[in-house]
Amino acid sequence: MLLREPRVEPPDAARGIFGLIEELLGKTTRLLDQKLTLLRLEVEESVGTLLRHLAVLIAGAVVAGLGLVLASCALALWIGDLLGSAPAGFAIVGGALLLVGVVVIAVRLKRGVGPRRLVPERTVKELEKDTRWIKSAL
Repeated sequence: MLLREPRVEPPDAARGIFGLIEELLGKTTRLLDQKLTLLRLEVEESVGTLLRHLAVLIAGAVVAGLGLVLASCALALWIGDLLGSAPAGFAIVGGALLLVGVVVIAVRLKRGVGPRRLVPERTVKELEKDTRWIKSAL
């Protein structure tokens, strides 16, 4: 696609209006092909980065979740030992964790949960540059 050699007419050939239109269409098609390839590569790069970050986030969440479970059990047993009742300790710790979770969810919902708009920045810059070039050529 991108490595095709443009068709070059011999210099002595008389080019009419149809030859010029054909050349213009060929170059326009090549430009659009390059822009679409740039967009595809940029989207692939963004998706790859997103997947790597998501994998790290999931691994961190698993480790943090395991730590929270172990710390909660230890805290519940300690509070239960102080109160003389293990179920009471687990109930207090469970209620506290539930309250913290509700507060975190409420704050997140209040701030908004909409996704951030992902824009292929390099492609947009290239298209803006092409627009300026075309306007200056006219």
